[in-house]
Order: sequence, then structure tokens, then C-alpha cells
Amino acid sequence: MRSALLALFTGARELRTVWRVRRAGRSSCLAGTAHFFPYHFRRSLRGLLGRVETVLLEGPLDDAAMARVVARGAAGGAGPTLAEALDTATVLKVNAEFGAPAPAFAVHPLYHEIFGGDPASQLCVPIQGLKPWMAFFRIWTHYLRQHGWTYRLDLDALRAASDLGRPVHVLESIDEQIAALEGVPLARILDFLARVDWSEYRRAYVKHYLAGSLAALAAAASVFPSFCESVLDRRDPVLHERMRPHFERGNAIAFVGILHCPQLIELLRADGYEVRAEPREA
Repeated sequence: MRSALLALFTGARELRTVWRVRRAGRSSCLAGTAHFFPYHFRRSLRGLLGRVETVLLEGPLDDAAMARVVARGAAGGAGPTLAEALDTATVLKVNAEFGAPAPAFAVHPLYHEIFGGDPASQLCVPIQGLKPWMAFFRIWTHYLRQHGWTYRLDLDALRAASDLGRPVHVLESIDEQIAALEGVPLARILDFLARVDWSEYRRAYVKHYLAGSLAALAAAASVFPSFCESVLDRRDPVLHERMRPHFERGNAIAFVGILHCPQLIELLRADGYEVRAEPREA
């Protein structure tokens, strides 16, 4: 009871997206992360990291890497930007998701047609001059923070590893990760912004992630823009190949985005590993 009350008031939860990976007497862990979340898993992380020797992260999280993401996201490129592609109806819908006042042209959609101007200039989050993927994630992360999604499991894992003196290796370079984001189709971004109920999406994501329901989580997340070939299908084999040497030695834990886990689990089982969900804490 005391631990349950503590979790309620501190935002702590038990991490249930962890799989034990065993072969030939050697054991490691695969942990599926939520890059942003309204709860943290620091107690679970310290318990997991206390039992391993090596920590693998999906990619770098240092300031230099983040600065490179910002720079690449702001650079010009071929094709329309998200600001150019947004229509009046989508701007109205996005602003409503933020609870922002309707812009002037909301009086009637013909306002935009008559007086001209860029619909995105009326968006409550500025995105002009950004590549589509960067513009979308600026909108989405602003929205998540507004709803208390301030925790980052990957960053907490990095900090816990540092505190415990565990060596950390990254599975991808920041340039590889940016290249994957640049492959997110603009059509998927526009569809998500215009058609998906964001509140319903958030609730489903939290529910399934906390329960460790991988299939339900993947089904719910299938509408998200980065649920696409460049982010998942092309990268899963690369992540698998780069974590293999560490898993062969054992006593490692790999933190990767949760939606990579279904394919990674299949690939690890094809390698002859036994992969089972980590027992839940008592």
C-alpha cells in the first residue's frame, strides 16, 4: 500500500516493457522505451541496471547530438514544408487540440481564400522554416509537455547508468537517426494532425505501455507518423545486428523505442534466443 501511494504522488511507475533474452547460459535484457511519457520508471531502471554490466542506448543524447537535430531540422530541403502543406481546417483542429483561441479566419473558411496568407502563420506553435518531420515533432512535443509528458525514459536510463558506473554504448549515430526521420512521409504527418483524436491517442498509449501490452500498443501507434518504413522496418535489422555482440557476451541491457521491440524479439528468437517478459515486481 505504501509503495502504491508513493507511486501515485511521485509519478513513479513499474516498467513492464522489459524482456529477458537468454541463450547458452548468457542472459541480457531488451527494454522498450517511451521517449516522452507522463510517468517515470527510475526505481525499475536502477533495479535493472544494477544487474547488468553494459548499457546500450538507441542513439546519442548529448547536447551536441541534439544541436545537430535542430540544425538539420531547420535546413531547407526538397519538397513542401509542413507549414506550406497545412490547410485551414487542419490549423483549426490543431489549435483546438491545444485549447488555443481560434484564429481570425475561423469566422469562415473563405476568410483565408479572400484575404490570402499562410494558414500555418495562424498556428499556435511556430513551424515556419522547418522540415516536415521537425515541424511535426515541435508541435507534438509542445502538446505532450502541455499535458505533463515531461519524463524521458532514455535520458533517465543514461543518468542511472552514469550513477552506477555502467559503460554506455549507442547503437546508431545521430546522423542515422536524422536520416530515418527525414523519411517520414508528409502524408502521414498531415493525416495524423487532421484526423486523429490526440486525447484518445494519448490515453491509449499510456494504458497499453503501462500494461506492457505490446500488440495493443503497436495497434494504437500505427496511426503515428513515424510508424513507417524508414523509422521501423529499415532500422530494426540494424539495431539487431549492433546489439548482437553485446547479447552474445551477456549481462547487457538494450534500451530501444518500444515499437522496435516486436521485430527485434522475432529476430532474436531466430538467432536461437529465448525471449520472455521480465517478471513483474512484487
